[in-house]
Amino acid sequence: MARYIAREGLVSVMNQTKWEKLQALMQQESYRRPPWRAYCLRDAEDLEPEWDYDWHYHLPPFKSIVWLEINPIQKERRGQLLPDKLTDNTDYLTDLLKTHHIPFSIEGQSLRVWGYLKPGQAVSLI
Repeated sequence: MARYIAREGLVSVMNQTKWEKLQALMQQESYRRPPWRAYCLRDAEDLEPEWDYDWHYHLPPFKSIVWLEINPIQKERRGQLLPDKLTDNTDYLTDLLKTHHIPFSIEGQSLRVWGYLKPGQAVSLI
């Protein structure tokens, strides 16, 4: 993996401690349960990652994560006849990530935590 990172010229913007902090923070969010999806080193670029709710056991090895997206929109099922209740937790999760100095950007409706960047990659980290 280290040779791949060097060959591709990737720059790490997260470390093990920050990944563990992010995981612990999201595990504490049992009420909000934000889903996540990750794109890892050597994943096929045309493959769309699946959303997952399990912050305990399903995360890939931190060293392999290029980015991890968090969906801040919480859906609460209210039955067959009523539409799902949607709650936007963007401001709350953004503040949480900023407070703990976790580098992220806003990509559409998702919060994208970056593990690696390519040199010259234009990303507005918050």
